[in-house]
Amino acid sequence: MNTCRRQSSRSPFFRYMESVKHRRTYLWEGAGGNNGDRLILMGTQHILKTTGCELVDSPDSADQILMNGGGWFMFAHLFKLIAQFREEYGSLPTIIAPQTFRVDDTDFRRVCEISQSPLILFARDTLSADSLRRANLPGYCQIFLSQDLAFELRDGEFIKNLRGESSDKHILIAMRKDGVGAAKYVAKVTARSWLPHPIHRALSRTKDRLAALSSNCAIRHVLQQEKSYRKLPRVYRDVSSTSIAFDRFLSAIRDAGIIITDRTHIAILGHLLEKRVVLICKEGALADKIKGVYDFSMSGPNSRTSLYVEGNSK
Repeated sequence: MNTCRRQSSRSPFFRYMESVKHRRTYLWEGAGGNNGDRLILMGTQHILKTTGCELVDSPDSADQILMNGGGWFMFAHLFKLIAQFREEYGSLPTIIAPQTFRVDDTDFRRVCEISQSPLILFARDTLSADSLRRANLPGYCQIFLSQDLAFELRDGEFIKNLRGESSDKHILIAMRKDGVGAAKYVAKVTARSWLPHPIHRALSRTKDRLAALSSNCAIRHVLQQEKSYRKLPRVYRDVSSTSIAFDRFLSAIRDAGIIITDRTHIAILGHLLEKRVVLICKEGALADKIKGVYDFSMSGPNSRTSLYVEGNSK
C-alpha cells in the first residue's frame, strides 16, 4: 500500500474523546459548508460513534460542548462562536475539534477568559499549534495536535468501498472558484436564481475553466511531468463546491487517474483513495492552511500526493 507517514488509527483527538465519552456531548456541526466540510463531519461522527459518546440535542442537557473541526477559526469573527458558548454555558468544558487556527492578530485570549472552564483546542497542523502557543493562553486552555478529521475515515468501510470501485477514467482539475480571479465575475451572474438551468449550468462550467486559468502554468507543468495520464480526458470541475451533489463529488475523485487541485479535501479524499494527487498552493490567505495540512498528514517518501507551490514545486 502506498501511504505517507501513516497517522495512528487512534489519533490524539480520538483518544481524548474516548477518555470523556462518559460525558453527554452537544455537537455544534458547523455553519453549513461544502463537500469537504461534509467529509470533516463524517470523520467527527465516526469518532463519536466508535467511542460511544452520548450525544444530546442541546447544550442545556450537555456535560460538554464539542465544536466541529475544519477551517472555521482561521477568521477572527468566528471566534464569536466560542465566546457565545462560553458566555451562555460557562460551566461546561468546550472542545474544539482539529482546526486551522490563526490567532496571532486577534484578541483570542480575551475570548478564552470569558470562562475558566476547560477549553480544549485541537490544531490540525503544526503551524496552527504554533499560532495558539504564541497567543499565551490561560492555563485552563489545553493545546493538542491531531490530524484533520477526514483522515479518521481512512480505515472505515466508506473509504474501503470507494477504493474498491476506483478507476482511472479522467484527469480531474478542480480549482477553487468561489470568488477568486476571473471566476468571481461569472459567479455574480450565476448567483441569480432566475437564470434558466441550461444557462446556469453552462456559466458554472465556464467558472471552472476560468478558475483553472489562474493556475494554467502549474497545471501544464504537472501534466508535462505526468506522461502516463496525458491521454485521459480532462474534467474541469470544482467538485467541492456547494452546488455539486455529494455523490458527484465522490465519483469525480474516485474515477480520476490524477487529481490537480487547490482544494484541501479534494486532495485528502484522493490521498485516502491512493490516487496521484498534486495539491497546488497559491499565495494568499489559504496558503498556510493548505501547506500545513499537507506537511502534517500527506507528505512523506511513499506518498502519491505532492505539493506544488506556484513558482516552485515539491
